[in-house]
Amino acid sequence: MPYTDLLLHDMGAGLADGRPDFLAGGREWRTPPLWGIGPVDNVNGHTRFLHDGRARSIAEAILWHDGEGLAAREAFRNMSRAERAAALRFLESL
Repeated sequence: MPYTDLLLHDMGAGLADGRPDFLAGGREWRTPPLWGIGPVDNVNGHTRFLHDGRARSIAEAILWHDGEGLAAREAFRNMSRAERAAALRFLESL
């Protein structure tokens, strides 16, 4: 399972690069598949996430979300420490 909807989403001004790409505006990003996100450091030799590598961890990538991703960011932010750790363990298992 790819764990994505493959749709374009407005991710807000904080992630915008202002460069349209085909049908995507400068604030829109296609949700990439999350499979393989766990071993990214072993495979790619880095832990840089998001379209421009600005996030240094999965948690930081989640916290950069805005626009249509704001609710998900806030849900993650409002989780207990144990819930956040479980969510990150799940993502790292993909």
